[in-house]
Amino acid sequence: MPQILKPGGRLLPNKYQSAVLNRIFVLLILVIMIAGCVTASSQSDQAMGEYVWPTPPETPRIKFVRQWYHKYDFGKPNKFLNLLIGEERGIRLRRPAGVVSDLAGNVYVADSEHGVIFVFDQEKKVLRFLGEGLLSAPIGLAINNKKGILFVSDSRLDKVFGIDKNSGKVLMDLGTPGQFKNPSGLVYDETNDRLYASDTKNHVVRVFDENGKSLLTVGKKGNEDGEFSYPSFLALDKSGRLYVVDSLNFRVQIFDREGRFIKKFGKLGDSSGSFSRPAGIGVDSEGHVYVVDTSFNNFQIFSEDGKLLLWVGQGGGKPGEFSLPTGMYIDGKDMIYVSDTFTRRIQVFQYLKENK
Repeated sequence: MPQILKPGGRLLPNKYQSAVLNRIFVLLILVIMIAGCVTASSQSDQAMGEYVWPTPPETPRIKFVRQWYHKYDFGKPNKFLNLLIGEERGIRLRRPAGVVSDLAGNVYVADSEHGVIFVFDQEKKVLRFLGEGLLSAPIGLAINNKKGILFVSDSRLDKVFGIDKNSGKVLMDLGTPGQFKNPSGLVYDETNDRLYASDTKNHVVRVFDENGKSLLTVGKKGNEDGEFSYPSFLALDKSGRLYVVDSLNFRVQIFDREGRFIKKFGKLGDSSGSFSRPAGIGVDSEGHVYVVDTSFNNFQIFSEDGKLLLWVGQGGGKPGEFSLPTGMYIDGKDMIYVSDTFTRRIQVFQYLKENK
C-alpha cells in the first residue's frame, strides 16, 4: 500500500491509510461517473438532433432516435472503472432479424446467430433473453399485447412458437408436424385476434386464431396476383389489411383480412422505387408503407398507391446508414425499428407527422 503524507512530510499512521484511500477512491468514482453521465447525455441529444430526412431546408419527416446493441444500452461502465476492475464484455446482438415492441416500449429482437430473443426491457432497465434452449434460428416476431404472448418463427426448426413475453414459457406450438418450411415473417392483428405467418418455402401465408387454431391459407406458388415466390416479412395497417413482401417476385401484395387480393406495387430494379432484395415492412398511422431493401441498404417509403415518397439510408455505420438491414416494425406511436444486421444493432426512428 502506498504511503500518504500529511502536510510537513510526516507519514499518516498506518491505521488511517486504508480509510483515506477508500474515501479518495469513492470521490474519484463519483466525479468520473457524474462527468460521464453529462457527456453521454449531451452526445445523445446531439445525435438525435443531427439526423433527419429529408435534410433542411425541406421539412423533416423521419428523425433518428436511438439504437440498441447490448446490455450497456442501459448504462455503460466508465472507462476508468474498466482499467481498475477489468472490462466486462456484455453479450450483444450478432445477427438481428425480426423486431417488435410491446405497449410498454420493450423491444424484442430475434437473433438468428445466438438463437435467442434479446429483450431490451425499458421497464426494468435491463437486457434479458427469451427462448434459451428452445430456439435455433429465430427470424420473425409478433406480439399479442392482451395476453402477453410473443410469437416467434424458427426457420431451422420449421416451427412457430407462442411464448410468455416475461417468463419465456412455451404456450403454443403452432401448425401441424411438418407443416412449415422455413417460416419467417409474422404479424399479429390485435383487433381481430389473428396471427399471420409467412410459410416461405411453401409459398403461402398461414392464418391462425388467438389460440393457434388454423383458420385459412393465403396464396400459392406463382407470379400472378395473390400468388407468391418466397413470401417473407408481413405488416398490417390500421384497417386490418395485410401487406406481404413477395420476395422473389420483387413486390408488395396487399390483402383484406379474409385473404382476398386487393392490389400490389413494386418491381425488380436498381433505381429508387424498385426492389432488389425487399425485406422488412411496416405501415405508419397515416398509411405510408415502409419497405427495407437489404441490397440498397435503406428503407423506402411509399404512398398507399405505391408511389415513392422518400428513402432513408445508405451503406455505413452512422445513424441512418445500414449494412444489410432486414426486419422492421412500426409501433402505434409511429416509432420505426429497423434490424441493421451486419452492424449488429437496431436503429430506431420517429415518423414526424405533418402539422395540419
